[in-house]
Amino acid sequence: MSNCSNCYNGCTEIVSDRCVKYTGIDVPVLGIQTGDSLSFVEQALITFLVSTLDGTGVKIDLGTTVVCEVVNKYLPTCGDLSIVDISKALIEAACDLQEQVDAIVAELAILNADYTIGCLTGVTASSDTHAIVQATINKVCTLGVDLAALTLELRNQYVPITASPGHPGVNDYIQSYLDSLGIFTNYYNRMVPYTVVEYYGLLSGPGTPNFDGTGAGTGDWDKIYLCNGENGTPDKRGVVGVGTTDGSMGGLTLPTRTNPSTVGNPSYALNSAYGNNTTTLVIGQIPDHTHTATVTIVDPGHKHIEGFGGTNSTAAYGVTAAPIASNINQQSGTGTANHAYTSTEFTGLNGTNVTVVNSNIGGSGAHTNIQPVLPCYYIIYIP
Repeated sequence: MSNCSNCYNGCTEIVSDRCVKYTGIDVPVLGIQTGDSLSFVEQALITFLVSTLDGTGVKIDLGTTVVCEVVNKYLPTCGDLSIVDISKALIEAACDLQEQVDAIVAELAILNADYTIGCLTGVTASSDTHAIVQATINKVCTLGVDLAALTLELRNQYVPITASPGHPGVNDYIQSYLDSLGIFTNYYNRMVPYTVVEYYGLLSGPGTPNFDGTGAGTGDWDKIYLCNGENGTPDKRGVVGVGTTDGSMGGLTLPTRTNPSTVGNPSYALNSAYGNNTTTLVIGQIPDHTHTATVTIVDPGHKHIEGFGGTNSTAAYGVTAAPIASNINQQSGTGTANHAYTSTEFTGLNGTNVTVVNSNIGGSGAHTNIQPVLPCYYIIYIP
């Protein structure tokens, strides 16, 4: 190689690219510097070209470039961005957008399907959504105008539900009507007709009922009567109520203790009076019995006293100081000391039992037959 110039001094390699020195400027991006062998430069260029062809070697610095969220969410979060990274992000973002567009198109297809337009005017069933919405707005506005006119007309000709200045409401008129009927003042409106009720209040005084002479209520107590037998009322004075047993109430067979078929049980009929406060027993109502008395006679004995016509002051009781003949006409006085008497004698009935039958006794009076009671007034509402 006698003609070689600018060759490496003392080059012994027969491969020329390793003996040729690169004398160009440095290319930092490829790692090439002045003085590198031609083979090194060639390899650096080949490596760059290959990376360029597959995109891995093409680095892009987006810097302050604004990247939308739909693309940015597919970019790597670390390291340099290559054109491959950006291309993939753009493709995936485009697919994402396409899915959203398809969903929107499908939804629009539903929205733009044929409508049932009803009372809408100016549109058809196949009109687009905007036309249908606008027709609906127009209809609502028309109804608003008509409703305002109707409200004004009703206010002038009819009664509103609630009151407004100068216009009483329906509730006001209803309340006024109820007040005129006395619904909340007359007590009979709170009572069941023909039902007798116990009343323990007063019959006169502030806040108490007022009844006339027949027992008829007046004022707030109108149509309420005392149950005194007048005004078509039952006479409940001094009596208590009992259910009828004459069959008028129906029901099952009465039990023995109340069944009229049982001896002694009355057949109670509506408004018929039964029973008394006192009862007089007759012989047939008292238990069968006899009265027997046993008497024992005790005979104490007795004496016979002599009677005298004269006086003998010296005579002793049962003893004479003079001959009997002289005493008979001379003894006098009422004391036994002034009279002589015989010895004691007995009848012979001592210890004899005598049966005695008592005579009738008693006043045939009645006994009370009253259960414990608490007196009250009975009142009844008769329509």
